[in-house]
Amino acid sequence: MTETGRTVLLTVLIGLLALPSGLCSAFFTVAGGAMLFEPDPLGRSISVVMLIGSGIGWIVCILVLLGARRLRRAGAAPPNAVPGPPDRQA
Repeated sequence: MTETGRTVLLTVLIGLLALPSGLCSAFFTVAGGAMLFEPDPLGRSISVVMLIGSGIGWIVCILVLLGARRLRRAGAAPPNAVPGPPDRQA
């Protein structure tokens, strides 16, 4: 497998890791927002917990997608490269 193919495959797999978190966060954001205006105090309390949980889920989703973006932008270094200035490479 080429380096480009491996990078694309890893990017897609990491993106798929963000999908469940994003879908759950979207559902709980809408449901929590709708329950926020209920006259029942218990419903309002549950909606606050749902909105906090969806906020945490959105943060996880964003971090996963940023990780995939960073992976995609990372250049492939040759396996025998020595870190440092070019004159120190063997």
